[in-house]
Amino acid sequence: MPVSDLSVSTQNYLKAIWSLGEWSGAPVTVSAIAERVGVRTSTVSDAVRKLSDQGLIEHTRYGAIGLSEQGLGYALEMVRRHRLIETFLVEVLGYGWEEIHDEAEQLEHAVSDLLIDRIDAHLGRPARDPHGDPIPTAAGEVERPDAHRLTDVAAGAEVRVERISD
Repeated sequence: MPVSDLSVSTQNYLKAIWSLGEWSGAPVTVSAIAERVGVRTSTVSDAVRKLSDQGLIEHTRYGAIGLSEQGLGYALEMVRRHRLIETFLVEVLGYGWEEIHDEAEQLEHAVSDLLIDRIDAHLGRPARDPHGDPIPTAAGEVERPDAHRLTDVAAGAEVRVERISD
């Protein structure tokens, strides 16, 4: 089933679960998802049960939430859509950074797989979006940058900012 056949809320939950673990790999919790998606924890708990029943996540009661292989594939497709759209908005349409996230949030659910593939080709298959975040390939591969959060760097250390996550 293509990712476009999933409901918008399912797409958002899968993307949120992946995004929460992108930097740290720390366990993803119901409360973290609720904060990211902007809903109550009870709403997330219901969604987690449904996602688990669909085989999209792995979860034990009161435990961490992880993506199944299928869920990971869908999550990476949504991240790819979002980051390619952001890149297109900046590079082709001249949007500013402050405008692209919300616009991409809307468009990522509405565009076809064909349009995403054509945007990717038109942009020359970019590896990173305007914020420096890696763009997953069509095959679901993500090149993890060799980077550290500024909060993890010692005071006074000389660094180069390569990524500003939205």
